[in-house]
Amino acid sequence: MRAIVYTAPLTLELRDVPEPQPVPGEVLVDVRAVGICGSELEGFRSRSPFRVPPLIMGHEIAGVRADTRESVAVNPLISCHRCDLCRRGHENLCRSRDLIGIHRPGGFAERVAVPESCLHPTGTLPFHVAALAEPMATAVHAFTLAQLPDPQPQRVGVIGAGMLGLASAVVARRAGVPDVFICDPNRQRLETAVRVADAEAGGELEGEFDVVIDAVGTEATRRASVAHLRPAGTAVWIGLHGPEAGFDGLALVRSEQRVQGSFAYVDRDFRAAIGMLQALRVDWTTQAPLSDGVDAFEKLLEGPGDATKTLLVP
Repeated sequence: MRAIVYTAPLTLELRDVPEPQPVPGEVLVDVRAVGICGSELEGFRSRSPFRVPPLIMGHEIAGVRADTRESVAVNPLISCHRCDLCRRGHENLCRSRDLIGIHRPGGFAERVAVPESCLHPTGTLPFHVAALAEPMATAVHAFTLAQLPDPQPQRVGVIGAGMLGLASAVVARRAGVPDVFICDPNRQRLETAVRVADAEAGGELEGEFDVVIDAVGTEATRRASVAHLRPAGTAVWIGLHGPEAGFDGLALVRSEQRVQGSFAYVDRDFRAAIGMLQALRVDWTTQAPLSDGVDAFEKLLEGPGDATKTLLVP
């Protein structure tokens, strides 16, 4: 089969590779759409220790089960379901977790073998829509954590209008937040956020917010996420751009503000995300055939451009 293989640092190749061989408990999925994630761009560009070549990346996967021909989205997080964290409902934090597309071959291919427990039926959703379930689930999980100290936030700020930021704004509005503001330097992405998420938009945050979601993850954006919190507000960090925190810890103490990390999702987030996709406009996505995947990847490395999400279609 054909696959895009991360063969060496800063090198991707379209190759013919052996067919995946499912082991007991696994299912072969014919990939019909797979998103290119910003974390993959970062890992490829910065020589991430988590993605070791040779590797078939790709974890935002939608396709068809080869055995039953059912349409599915793939939850790429594989947990042990036995440890203390899994038993407490934190399978996303399982100490022995694996991720499809990072620790094992992913969806930048015509087919992929995955545990059957990772599959979620998507019904009649178009495949290029169903492939958005993974980033949407990340946003669902982040907003769920934001609501723990404040179940009914009235003003939510989102930093970054890429896929995760847009999804976060959509989730907040669907939850009934009356005032959602999203910021980004890219005007086209802001226009998409206004149209799709019914959010206000601008180049940077203005004023105070009950919740600020940082969907970028730089020192500057993390600093801004805390700077624009009201006292007792919560900043939720989902962006993975870098390790630096960049905020004033003393000010955090004096204002009783919270910084909440958010990683991935659990199964209920994935199910909720698929439900939200039923009525989501997706004319802001761009599709390219798998054969053009290397070019699409390299174009994204040059800059985010106007497209909020690029998907490959084998």
